[in-house]
Amino acid sequence: MKFGGKIKYLLIYLCMILFCSIGCRKSGPVEPYKPPCPPIGIFPPSPYNNPIWHPSGQFIGFNYRPVREIQYPFGDHCQGRYYFNWDSSGFWLINPDGTNMRRICQYELRSPAWSYDGDWIAFVAGAQIFKMRFTGTTFDTTTLTQLTFEGRNFFPAWNPNGEWVAYDRSLADASGPAGVWIMKPDGTQKRFTAKGRMPFWSSDGQYLVYVGLRAEVYRVNILDTSQVVRLTSFNQVDPYAQDNRHPKYSPDGTKIAFWSTPLGNIWIMMSDGTNPKQLTQDGVDATFGLPFSWSPSGERIVYTHYRDDWTYANGVLWIVNVSTSEKYQLTFNPLPTN
Repeated sequence: MKFGGKIKYLLIYLCMILFCSIGCRKSGPVEPYKPPCPPIGIFPPSPYNNPIWHPSGQFIGFNYRPVREIQYPFGDHCQGRYYFNWDSSGFWLINPDGTNMRRICQYELRSPAWSYDGDWIAFVAGAQIFKMRFTGTTFDTTTLTQLTFEGRNFFPAWNPNGEWVAYDRSLADASGPAGVWIMKPDGTQKRFTAKGRMPFWSSDGQYLVYVGLRAEVYRVNILDTSQVVRLTSFNQVDPYAQDNRHPKYSPDGTKIAFWSTPLGNIWIMMSDGTNPKQLTQDGVDATFGLPFSWSPSGERIVYTHYRDDWTYANGVLWIVNVSTSEKYQLTFNPLPTN
């Protein structure tokens, strides 16, 4: 074969390779290169958190730190960085129709809980429980009273007649074990009630519902604390199947709502633990405080929408109808002006 013939066949071979590489290439636009994100993921903070419906039904309290902007130093596909207007942060109120949003306290209140008459609010500061009188429009700070002094205490909950406050004590020491405790509203007569966390009273004040062994939901009879009933059975085979938190009786006592994984949403079941079903689908916060609160009528639930994404649509308040699952957005993060 002449040398020129070899060149000819070589050119044909190269053309075939080129044709194959072009023909085998996927159609459509080429995805731009995205640099890798930092190896340590950080959860975005929730600008709105700890929503709590006032017993009057006229407004909802919550913590709010206004977002000034979100920057993405590692690319908009990675975690961002929130910048807040701290001068406007604190505890706010809003009407259920989204009107008259106003700040009434320059400090955020951890795990806030209204008394059933709406005249007091209990909350957590420095792992201790305090209470403060509410005038109907603002707080009377001269009435601020510390109720616990030992251990680490969280999630206060008033009983319907206002005679007791249940709370979560997470640290055992010489003064008593960790678990669910109750006390008088002046901080006296503290006593251990059950081994668990995140208590909430039934509408008749006879029972406390709480999270106990294997993150299941339990009920204890306050008049006889040996009467304990497990209401859920999500984790009896696999102890890590579902993480359940913050069970709360409906105002009429017929249902219990609670936060649960996967993805973190609100579930509803009957007060005896039957017919559990998922209510929300879009993600609910349980990392930055109380995830939800019943309306006094029991028809609706206000909650903090939350997913692990760094957007202006994240960490805002929504209201869902318990019967129909219809929902609407209550609060918004302001979009950047530039």
